[in-house]
Amino acid sequence: MNMTFGQILKDYRLKSGLGLRELARLVGKSPGYLSDVENDRVPPPSEAVILDIAVALGVDRRDLLKAASKVDPELSDYVAHQPHAADFLRMAKEQGYDNGDWERLAQLAKLARFGKGEEGKE
Repeated sequence: MNMTFGQILKDYRLKSGLGLRELARLVGKSPGYLSDVENDRVPPPSEAVILDIAVALGVDRRDLLKAASKVDPELSDYVAHQPHAADFLRMAKEQGYDNGDWERLAQLAKLARFGKGEEGKE
């Protein structure tokens, strides 16, 4: 069974030892609102709030963003400023890339040493 964003958030919060009121104070939201999120009475918050929550709980932002089906604002910004990236993602969507395709593509990019991540490493 897949957990909802609210269930995942509550699980992380309880594991962190933070109370609902303390988390609400740290992220600038009301405890009632966070309770509604945790109990799936409202949709997940915005990306910015999710990032604040991740920092407050000391968890990986990617996990919370994925659970909320949201895109990291850094990635959105990157795609917005790299037209070829948007074109490539559009093509991948049209061709129906699946997880296996993305894994193979990531391996190929590493082997070809695309980008700056591998410079100076030997």
